[in-house]
Amino acid sequence: MTHARFRADPCEESRGALLLVLLAAALAVPPLAAGQAGSDPVPVPGGFHFFTPGPRRLGYQGLHVEPGTILDFRGDVAVAYLTGTAEDDRGNRYLLGADMRVLRGDYVGFDGFTRRGVFGFV
Repeated sequence: MTHARFRADPCEESRGALLLVLLAAALAVPPLAAGQAGSDPVPVPGGFHFFTPGPRRLGYQGLHVEPGTILDFRGDVAVAYLTGTAEDDRGNRYLLGADMRVLRGDYVGFDGFTRRGVFGFV
């Protein structure tokens, strides 16, 4: 009695190899955070935190503090601090302190691609 020798279909072997390559590629790309598009900028680590550059004598963190809020960012950052008072509809007065920032330049998105953009925070 002779036994037939079976050989796998070459196309099936190619499909298996292609599947492994696609799986490896999918695992190599970091997952996006919920609600994030791939082109969105990656925030600085440690959560949503604003550093406040400015003179220490005015209550800020000094002049050598990172004003940006985007990781892997290269560009221009403008910061403006607003102070004053505000009044509600009942006549109550409140102290107001806010900052506005505009960032313009190149950044690396969640998908790993470098892009150019303009961002504003109020």
